[in-house]
Amino acid sequence: MFYFQLVIMAGTVLLAYYFEYTDTFPVHIQGFFCFDKTFSKPYPGPDESSNVPPVLVYSLVAAIPTMIIFLQ
Repeated sequence: MFYFQLVIMAGTVLLAYYFEYTDTFPVHIQGFFCFDKTFSKPYPGPDESSNVPPVLVYSLVAAIPTMIIFLQ
C-alpha cells in the first residue's frame, strides 16, 4: 500500500510541474487597456500580486503529504 501511495504522490507532483511550466492551458490575460496611462490598469497576474512565490507553494504541496505518509 505504501508504494501505491508513493506512485500517486509522484504522479501528482509531475502533473503539477507539467501544468505549471508548459502551455497546456493557455492563460487569458484580460483587463482594461488604453493609450492613456491614467486610465490603464493591466491585470497584475498571480505572481506579481502574491506574497508567496509559486516555487514555495509547490514545494509545500509536495512535501507535506509526503512527510505525513512517511510518518505513518
